[in-house]
Amino acid sequence: MPTTTCRLIVNFSLFGVFIFGLATGVDAQKPIIVQTNAAGDNVHLIDPTSNTIVGEISGIEVNHGAAAAPDGSRFYITNEVDHTLDAVDARTLRVTHKVPLSGRPNNVAIRNDGQRVYVAIVSSPGAVDVIDTNSMELVKSILTAGGVHNTFISPDSKHVIAGSISGRNLTVIDADSEVALWTLFFDAGVRPMSFETHPDGSTRRIFVQLSNFHGFAVVNFDERREEQARVELPTIPEEERHAEFLQGSPSHGQGVAPDGRTLWLCSKVNSYVYAYSLPDLEYLGGVHVGSHPDWLTFSPDSKYVYVANAGSNSTSVVSVETLEEVTQIPVGQVPKRVITAVIPAATVAAWSTADAGSSASVGREALDYEFYRDQVEPIFINKRGGLARCVVCHATRTRFRLQAPPPEGATWNAEQSRRNFETARRMVVPGDPLGSRLLQLPLAEAAGGNSFHPGGKHWTSQTDPEWQTIASWIRGSRN
Repeated sequence: MPTTTCRLIVNFSLFGVFIFGLATGVDAQKPIIVQTNAAGDNVHLIDPTSNTIVGEISGIEVNHGAAAAPDGSRFYITNEVDHTLDAVDARTLRVTHKVPLSGRPNNVAIRNDGQRVYVAIVSSPGAVDVIDTNSMELVKSILTAGGVHNTFISPDSKHVIAGSISGRNLTVIDADSEVALWTLFFDAGVRPMSFETHPDGSTRRIFVQLSNFHGFAVVNFDERREEQARVELPTIPEEERHAEFLQGSPSHGQGVAPDGRTLWLCSKVNSYVYAYSLPDLEYLGGVHVGSHPDWLTFSPDSKYVYVANAGSNSTSVVSVETLEEVTQIPVGQVPKRVITAVIPAATVAAWSTADAGSSASVGREALDYEFYRDQVEPIFINKRGGLARCVVCHATRTRFRLQAPPPEGATWNAEQSRRNFETARRMVVPGDPLGSRLLQLPLAEAAGGNSFHPGGKHWTSQTDPEWQTIASWIRGSRN
């Protein structure tokens, strides 16, 4: 059975728990914001009542999309490294099933009854993989015209919509027969989508973000099945824009609020989110958030927008009423997909109970930044005979990703050190050096280390001074 590490943080509010008007008592349900981290191996669970992290799913490297069972019993995470759909028990936050897919996955969607999960397969030739959640098996691959970046389920659960970047199209699939109905082609790759509905819940329009277009297209879904218009997002002075690392998508991430009254879109190039009224698409305003906002979701009451900031490793909380950023929540490495799940309140409460006696309950607060900066971080740039410096490999896309190497003889600046510190914290179990990957992977197997480390073995013994220094930090040593 796949194993993961479960890390949970207990948070208390002076005013108790508020559940956005959801049921109370035995059957109480609690909203949870699920934040994936595209360059990490963990998924953060945020309580929107306190805007704090209350849980963490670990062990899913390069997690991309996320979905939640309607009854709150499971999370479904696409795993780009293993090419699997990983099912996570919401009670234990551990992976219980890994479903092999037909290719490399991107986003994921779930039918409203929870019986089917639809996975975007970006690998050529492209497909939507259909997973039966009872048998936890791949039961069908629906071929598409190009690799699929995103899959969505329409609000009435009658259609699966797949968007292809390479094929420059969206494909509409009948959810009952699981057969493609029609395909609409564009002059650019299809990125995220969101849906406006009729009063009866059926789909009226699709809003489509496109490659290299700072805005969105409006598609008439139920009548003519064609593009009606394009709307450009506001511009800001050129010197304030972020033109690097856009990956061909200056605008990526959008959503229609649960009350159906507003459409919100991310601008990566501007570091803003923008709001439009529905159905008239009147511009309402913009809010400056973190760097490279990439995806968004809402609180169930439509009062707040949660924005994944891929460039600043944070999730912004935006007030719909005031059009202001309320706070930014530090999360993992390159956060992208973010969704809202509704979980039984008893399940969420049990997370903290299960963690109460674990070594992780020592608390990440025990990991001292000053000790790390002065004693631990220099180890990562130290030269050692016959071995590459840690930073040479770990400044690239690895689980333990450090900032770019400083110039010869220099050290990282304060901001870079703080980012390295946050990365290092996710590689350790506070109070448990041997249970921490930061120490276990580079340690010789004969000395108690892990059998595999792509960068070789840096320490032959637990008595090595470098190993001991990092172990002291993990045990809570302070300057």
